[in-house]
Amino acid sequence: MHLEHEALVRGPLDAIFAIATDVERWPQLHPAYRWCRVLERQPGRLVFEMAGRFRGWPARWTAVQDQFPAESRIEFRHLRGITTGMTVQWRLQPESDGVRVRLIHDLILRWPLIGRLASDLVVGPVFIDWIASQTLRSVKREVERR
Repeated sequence: MHLEHEALVRGPLDAIFAIATDVERWPQLHPAYRWCRVLERQPGRLVFEMAGRFRGWPARWTAVQDQFPAESRIEFRHLRGITTGMTVQWRLQPESDGVRVRLIHDLILRWPLIGRLASDLVVGPVFIDWIASQTLRSVKREVERR
């Protein structure tokens, strides 16, 4: 499964980066995220557990977030949960009228026989596509509200 979402956000890059990396606040940005608990915090790196309800289905996962502010990039790697192995990149590119924000999700479930089908036909298009678009919309709304 490979998904990309993109939006032009009219606001400063550093504000977008700060909101995107502050996963502890994501439950305040969108009700699909129920809670977030930081397990480990280091400069430029965060390991966290998060839970939500996506399209009525409960989800819970553990992920590591690596921050690359000089490159205007954030990377997530899911360590536990149904999306184990998924990588997510946030790429921020300044433009004349704002910042182009791209979310890139890649996942192949490592389930025997049906992993690729499940990720390509169900998990990606039904759940990941929905929450990624909601998250990007929420970050855009928060930045532009300020």
